[in-house]
Amino acid sequence: MCTVTYIPTGNGVLITSSRDEHKDRPKALPPAAHQTGNRNLLYPKDSLAGGTWIVLRDRHSAAVLLNGGSQNHVRKPQYRKSRGQIMLDITGSEEPLASFRTIDLEGIEPFTLILLACGNLLHCTWDGNRKHIRQLDLDRAHIWSSSTLYKASVQKERETLLENWLSRRPRLTSSVVLTFHLSPELRYETSPARSHPNISTVSITSLELPTHGRATIHYHDLGSDVTPRVSEPINPAVPDFSRFYWRARRFFIRLRDWEYWPIECLYLPLVPLWLWLSLRARSLLFFSAANPGIAYSGFIHERKSDIYPLLPPGSYPKTVLCPAGLASSSIGKLLAEQSMDFPLIAKPDIGERGRQVKLLRTPQELETYRLASQVDFLLQSYIDYENEVGIFYYRFPDAGTGHISGIVGKEFLRVTGDGQSTLLTLLLENQRAVLQLPALVRAYGNQLQSIPRAGETLTLVPYGNHSRGAKFTDLTNRSTPELTATIDHICRQIPGFFFGRLDIRFKSWEELEAGKNFTIIELNGTGSEPTHMYDPGHSLFFAWKEIVRHWQLAAQISMSNRQSGRQRLMTWQEGHQIIRAHRRHLNLLNNL
Repeated sequence: MCTVTYIPTGNGVLITSSRDEHKDRPKALPPAAHQTGNRNLLYPKDSLAGGTWIVLRDRHSAAVLLNGGSQNHVRKPQYRKSRGQIMLDITGSEEPLASFRTIDLEGIEPFTLILLACGNLLHCTWDGNRKHIRQLDLDRAHIWSSSTLYKASVQKERETLLENWLSRRPRLTSSVVLTFHLSPELRYETSPARSHPNISTVSITSLELPTHGRATIHYHDLGSDVTPRVSEPINPAVPDFSRFYWRARRFFIRLRDWEYWPIECLYLPLVPLWLWLSLRARSLLFFSAANPGIAYSGFIHERKSDIYPLLPPGSYPKTVLCPAGLASSSIGKLLAEQSMDFPLIAKPDIGERGRQVKLLRTPQELETYRLASQVDFLLQSYIDYENEVGIFYYRFPDAGTGHISGIVGKEFLRVTGDGQSTLLTLLLENQRAVLQLPALVRAYGNQLQSIPRAGETLTLVPYGNHSRGAKFTDLTNRSTPELTATIDHICRQIPGFFFGRLDIRFKSWEELEAGKNFTIIELNGTGSEPTHMYDPGHSLFFAWKEIVRHWQLAAQISMSNRQSGRQRLMTWQEGHQIIRAHRRHLNLLNNL
């Protein structure tokens, strides 16, 4: 717990810790699985104080401890609890970062915790008076040394040492990194920084966290020839869903049912039609004048924060915009100003297909989301109406009324207990849920081993995104003159909107038709799909027919707006720039 390296490889991450200790301190116990809080952790155990200095939580989450904060400190005669035990309290919780923020550290000796969790690398420090949290770059190598033994100048020298060493190592494995930690410059007893003759490097522990497969911990006791190698403990009730069998099963589910195909495969056969419509309009972006009131007509890269104010007042949830990196105190003030409380829905201001959409129930979950998000995001009051639909609307610019071209019903990913089967067993009976298992394991962990009561219905994913497990059903037959009139009345109030889909939550169909007790969750423009086509009962040919029909409608509306001077078409250069910007943006989105 005195020198730590974090090294990303092409196949995952290596975290290695050299432990410098007094020579007369009892040997630590080798790594083993320990039940801590609600989690099964893997770590070597300090036989004297009972804590640890390095923890493997799961294949994507780990933590390592360094003595001291950012600067050396004067030790007190006594402390309330050991730092290694505090580390177990933090890592044994469901959300380690939230635990670090809230745990009482009064009377605890200063320490630094390097935390890898929720797709973030965090530098968490307790200096004896205050806590400090800093987000680090996941994609670059880092080295840290305990401030209690090594001066800041030594830390700088070691950063240079690591950089030079990495430049000569094209292939990185735990054994290769071990040689770096065994070098004379890093072993305390041979280091130029040595100042305590009774201290030496007693062990080196390495965590392998591969992108796929099980994580492994290697423990090297430098006083012994034995090097235990322990794999991540996987509860038999929760299989490793990244293994080949499960990847193959998900592949064949997607292959068999076209509704799960990649978007490129679905749309590729329709390229000739796209080219024909482009030829008629003399522009590849023939649709780009369909919605003059929305940036890029709502094709891609439009900001939700620009669209919501266009909607009729009171028709959408209370919403606040949180720029990336905004302090938690500032977010709290924004929520207070709007009288917003938990639960909240968090979503990126510029998003796509449900990515980085998350239901937040507590301030701790909000803080975790805030730290993980690299993009501007919105917080919205959660609307708990049971029903959700997507209603596709279009209106020709000179027409008196608009039309509904499709309605999709959204059934959230739910299971109903039988009083005997575990939650995981119930999920395995649903192929739609099987596709979501890696994400569900990250979200629910050990809760998947619980047994719901007979008749108890649990909603696993509380939002209607097809890519997040929702089942889409074609409810176009629910379109009535009353519903069309209500939707038309709403859409005619939206400046420059003629073509797109409204995602709506509502209490009952009767009230929705009457324009009561509903909320517009999102409004999408020309990038909208006629999502009623994803009904499992529809064929691929039906989907192609609906896509063609809506492309033709968009083209007609766009050409009408261009000819009347309401909006010009985007140039190819403008479209190309927007697509590139959107791709860069998507790379920043996390799967939270």
